[in-house]
Amino acid sequence: MARSDKQAQGALSPAEVRELLAAMRETAKASRENVDYNRVVPDILTQILNKLDKLEDKLDKIENAVKGQAGRKR
Repeated sequence: MARSDKQAQGALSPAEVRELLAAMRETAKASRENVDYNRVVPDILTQILNKLDKLEDKLDKIENAVKGQAGRKR
């Protein structure tokens, strides 16, 4: 079979196979990075929310202390 016959039947050239393999490798790499990202992001968000809760508690204490001092001055 001549080379053009193989291409007409859907066969890929070695260069095309190399390009497809490179694209598959990049896709696999991106997929792994995405999975890693999805594992880490919820942990970071949880830590941020915990910090915000602590800040909110501290602000409530400060607000209550200020209100208490204002009530005593009257």
